[in-house]
Amino acid sequence: MNRASIRHFEPAFCPLPNCPSASPGAQFRYRNSGSYLRDCDRRKVQRFYCHACRRRFSAQSFRLNYRFRKPQIDAWVFRCMVSKVTHRQTARLLEVDRKTIHRRLHRFAPALHDLHRGVLDCARDAGGIRGSFSLDELETFEGSRRLCPVTVPALIERRSLFVVHLETGMLGARGHIGKREIAKRAERERTIGKRRSESRAMVGRCFARLAVCHRPHGMVEVVTDKKRAYRTELKRFFPNRVGAHITESSRRARNRSNPLFAINHTFAMMRDQVSRLVRRSWGASKDRKALKRHLWIWAAWRNYVRPITNHAPGTTPAMALGVTDKKLSIQEALRWRWPSRSPGCASQRGQFPIGVVARAFPSPAPPTAPESASPHAPSNPRMGRGRHARS
Repeated sequence: MNRASIRHFEPAFCPLPNCPSASPGAQFRYRNSGSYLRDCDRRKVQRFYCHACRRRFSAQSFRLNYRFRKPQIDAWVFRCMVSKVTHRQTARLLEVDRKTIHRRLHRFAPALHDLHRGVLDCARDAGGIRGSFSLDELETFEGSRRLCPVTVPALIERRSLFVVHLETGMLGARGHIGKREIAKRAERERTIGKRRSESRAMVGRCFARLAVCHRPHGMVEVVTDKKRAYRTELKRFFPNRVGAHITESSRRARNRSNPLFAINHTFAMMRDQVSRLVRRSWGASKDRKALKRHLWIWAAWRNYVRPITNHAPGTTPAMALGVTDKKLSIQEALRWRWPSRSPGCASQRGQFPIGVVARAFPSPAPPTAPESASPHAPSNPRMGRGRHARS
């Protein structure tokens, strides 16, 4: 944000906690209250006074790097988080403390998830998304591979590879373990209780999100493997709206003719680019909540920043789906703390990411597969044969 944009900054709400203006029906009134120079980058920042809570805040309160002393490393931290670099190694490369990286993980993830929700809400208000969707679960662990397995269900649109939603949930401890692991499992169950599978609940959350942003009253097409819980949850959230539920064995060869190719390709990218999911390494996640934060950073990068393939550098999955009209830079993605709220009244000046990228589209036509393609093969024109599918 340069000095000219600061002069035109118009806050849409008071960012301070417990402000009376946040109550339903309350009016937000403010006035300008001077400015100051930020120490870390000598940037001029406008201050405001809220008449409701009688406190002051600044334009910097809305920025994602609020109170960060080294905002110049934010873009590099983001790149490392989606490039299979662990937190400790990122801290070494940038010559900062590991807590600095940890704070950015906790700050980036909610903001990018909010950006994603805002884009889908804009798409829903403009008529909803449509297409052929695919859901599957990736399995990893937190701390112990046998005692603490974790499921990662993800729902994507097959043509554009757009990640609609993802979750993390615990799975029950594995069987056929040795005496030492049996003792560890018993100790864990005494302290934190027995692990119960959350697979069905997390799959339900993915379908619930699709039900919110999907075209109202439109038929839905979903491709999954043959797990019975998928059919049950799909019918629960889309009663009388399941146009097609294509099931395929998870043991089938994972080539382009497989109907699950799109979701398998997404999981392969996820394992290659998220350090916590790399197999046979000591970078595995110790906490599934931190894993979920990391995955939402990756999902935002995949949807809005990274092109679908290297052969289509100007097209992101969100653009291919029709929910955005431009490719976001890393700086734009990391601009606001509350992207779906910050500052909406100034969107016409290009300050608001959602106002920049989200567009109203009347009623997009359903994706059609080429005549020569298999009826179950992904119909993404940007994912051609062979080398076009490489990440």
